[in-house]
Amino acid sequence: MEQPEREQKLEEAMDLYGDYIVQLCYTYVQNWQTAEDLAQDTFMRYFDALPKFRGDASTKTYLFRIAVNSCHNYLASWKYKKVHITNFFQKLLMSDENPESQLLKQTENQLLVTAIEGLPSKYKDVIVLYHFAELSLQEVGEALKLPVNTVKTRLRRARQMLGIELTREGELYGSN
Repeated sequence: MEQPEREQKLEEAMDLYGDYIVQLCYTYVQNWQTAEDLAQDTFMRYFDALPKFRGDASTKTYLFRIAVNSCHNYLASWKYKKVHITNFFQKLLMSDENPESQLLKQTENQLLVTAIEGLPSKYKDVIVLYHFAELSLQEVGEALKLPVNTVKTRLRRARQMLGIELTREGELYGSN
């Protein structure tokens, strides 16, 4: 594949899927700047891999798979853990409220995000791709290289785990 053709395919992919990739990355890292960096990394990897791309999957699912892998790599990195811990302690030190008050002010959405982050990776990926990236079951299967029935099973189990966790959290914080 020639350079101009690769550049054209990259530009088309960025126009079509750029916002979706940034949103997907944000669901993993919860930081817009980092999500944009990961999206850029995703498109760079896509551009580098274009000569090897056989077209077995759609461009969309291929990009989503690259983005999920980039997010996993970032979340496993020492840089992320260091930044995450530093930010946590800075928020505690800068706040006029005590940690208990801050915890009580969490919204239901924050509880949901926390519950999703606590899921094992194989369930988290399915939930994020299906509900937040709005991929079909077939597209999720292609992105994760799984049969559709496995995607359905993982989605069901992830929802059950989230239900249990959110019920437990509700009882813990007196919302239920």
